[in-house]
Amino acid sequence: MLAYVFWHQRASNVAREEYQEKLVAFHQVLQERQPQGFVGSLVLEMAQLPWMVEGSEVYEDWYLVENSAALDPLDNAAVTEICREPHHQVARLANNGTGGLYRLKEGAINLTQVSEMHFATWFSKPSGMSYDKLYEILHQRQYDQQGILWQRQMTMGPALEYCLHSSQKSLLAEEIKGVQVEVQPIFAPGR
Repeated sequence: MLAYVFWHQRASNVAREEYQEKLVAFHQVLQERQPQGFVGSLVLEMAQLPWMVEGSEVYEDWYLVENSAALDPLDNAAVTEICREPHHQVARLANNGTGGLYRLKEGAINLTQVSEMHFATWFSKPSGMSYDKLYEILHQRQYDQQGILWQRQMTMGPALEYCLHSSQKSLLAEEIKGVQVEVQPIFAPGR
């Protein structure tokens, strides 16, 4: 499974409630459209991320697809037919958008249980550490926290190499430094 992750913020002259309403409306229509290979989407809100402009909350859209072949149909579906106007309505209110591509490495994502995700920990493999050692450390932590581990693909995106979604604060080993943020799910199918 792959995830196209899109970070964005609302324009400063736009009310938070209006932005969220338009954002959720777009994701609801996209769920109805169901482009080929599309698994679903979710939206998380957080106070700030280091790669985004300070001053407004950050929204993180996760578009889950079966594989890379599903990216083109998703890209087309998001801006055409029934999705066109809802997409344009929220896009006109957005600011500072950037994206990345991530692959599911460990864990299972259940979109109907996204409300249990409260933390995202972004980190990179420490210099000099092997991937095998990193995965050994993370594997142990995964079972403790029942987290979901994502890895950036092809160095696409401004964020760090890994994202660990979990229901509780991450207890990553001392040698792994990261950015941990509290997240508030604002959209998931069936929510």
